[in-house]
Amino acid sequence: MRVQGLGLGGTLKLGHGSATLDATLNQPYTFAPQVTAGAPLDLRVLAQPAGQACAVSGAAPTSVPANGAPVFVRCMYTSAAHLTLPETLPNAALAVSFGLRDIAYPGIAYESRPGVVGGIFPYEYRIKSFTLGGVAQSTSGVSLDWRRGTVRFTPASEGAYVLTLEIKDSGAAQKTLEQSFTIQSTASRFLFVDPNGTDASGRGTLAAPYKTVAYALANSTPNQAIVLRRGTYLPGNIKVYDNKAKQFLAYPDEVVTLNFNKTTNISVGSDIAPAVRIEGFDITGVTQWGIVSDPSKAGLVIRHVRFLDGEATNNGENPAFIHGWGDSGPAWRHKFLIQDNDFGPYVGNGYATTLFDAGQSLIENNQLNLGKVYGGFHDKDNSQYNTYRENYITFSDANRTAMGIQISAQDNSANVHIHHNLIVNAGIHLGVQCFQSTCSMRDHDVHHNTIVKQHIGLNWGPFNPSSAGTRISHNIISNGSLSPYGGLSCQSRPAGLASQLAVAANLLESTHPLAFKDSECTGNDMTWAVWQGTYGFDTAASGSTVGTTSVLTGSGPGMGLPAGNAMRTRRGHQYP
Repeated sequence: MRVQGLGLGGTLKLGHGSATLDATLNQPYTFAPQVTAGAPLDLRVLAQPAGQACAVSGAAPTSVPANGAPVFVRCMYTSAAHLTLPETLPNAALAVSFGLRDIAYPGIAYESRPGVVGGIFPYEYRIKSFTLGGVAQSTSGVSLDWRRGTVRFTPASEGAYVLTLEIKDSGAAQKTLEQSFTIQSTASRFLFVDPNGTDASGRGTLAAPYKTVAYALANSTPNQAIVLRRGTYLPGNIKVYDNKAKQFLAYPDEVVTLNFNKTTNISVGSDIAPAVRIEGFDITGVTQWGIVSDPSKAGLVIRHVRFLDGEATNNGENPAFIHGWGDSGPAWRHKFLIQDNDFGPYVGNGYATTLFDAGQSLIENNQLNLGKVYGGFHDKDNSQYNTYRENYITFSDANRTAMGIQISAQDNSANVHIHHNLIVNAGIHLGVQCFQSTCSMRDHDVHHNTIVKQHIGLNWGPFNPSSAGTRISHNIISNGSLSPYGGLSCQSRPAGLASQLAVAANLLESTHPLAFKDSECTGNDMTWAVWQGTYGFDTAASGSTVGTTSVLTGSGPGMGLPAGNAMRTRRGHQYP
């Protein structure tokens, strides 16, 4: 079976016959002993995760599939008490940076999720209205994730559905946004591909699909989506431009595998709306890059993709499952929504993502377990208004890395927002390639993250004289014998550091005698007396707690403050 939508830190107990298992991540699971193919399907939810409702998909078969196809279990947040969280910056107006997918096929389950930024996270979503052709419709068949905004329904007929959502934040002065999304239900905007289909004129329908992605793409129009049915494809190089179909979807509740065979990838070059969408696939056989943007100014949405394996052949070319090419200009070239994905092992010094010149991008609710690589998410240079939130990034003790989320700022960076992530055996690093004194990092906010067995790294960027506005607050850093902050810059501290950097309201658990350890130049180390006394960072008056006694419990995705601890809503990645 496959679990989707499970909240970070949640546990879902499932049963089949007498066998049970606990699901803690969004990934495939198998009961032990394995259930016999053809036996009656008896998959049940035995215990729900806190604050969520999970259910077996309505499309599940009555017997265990003989072909090994998984049964999907989906979780969603249900209504809960309103939260009021500390007002961290930037606290901008609520805005929808990515809308819902704008097309649906009559009679086939539709699922999409907006990308929302601004305000104080987390958000609350409610349905205000739902119409078809201007006529009000019942919302009984529409499911909405109260926290994430994921929408699911099956359109009964063709026509223009309009779903209006109310979105609220968790600030003391609560912000509210009402946003309408038009979803056109029509068969004419879809082409279907099946391994058993035929590439011939007049085909491409649900009943008579094409056989290959290449043929479907060549015979598509820009406003169409290509839907792939169950199976494994060797698609060759998929080149996505504005003159052909720009949406590639896996059929609901079917496993569709794209095998790049270590020779091919998906390359995107798009300047015109709507956004390119790549959703629901398993991707294997990645060498160097799996999905490449060059550019994606109108948006590139990558959702519910499982990157199964990757391999670097040239470590100097920034290998990653997702790569955005840069240029020498000051403007951003890529706008990403990287949401609800699962990044698996990558061999070599690669990353999950390496993004040059990305702007107004949202990277949220992804899982990273990459193995022995250089790092997780890499925002390489010229980052502008990007947000990283609610990601689970984990490395083994043997593969520990400082670069869980890395904002290199090779050519400056501004307004990067990193919050509510759970990062185990990895850290957050700022400014590691902002070498020149003229390079700047401005208005970066790092808050409500839980970092286990690593630290927050401050390298050249935050110390440069033109940098300002970096704020680090409400984090939990539990790293044992490591210092909670570190760097490798050998750089003297500017006289105005206390006005360039704000560090407050953190929970720090470390036995190391230093607050900041420079791994290259011991002369730049900072004792607690300097960190707190000279610069005013992490003082008790600011709300920080510094000690060596652990209040964290559990391990892996369950790592966090004990249930009921009031500090959960004030510091760290979890909230009730």
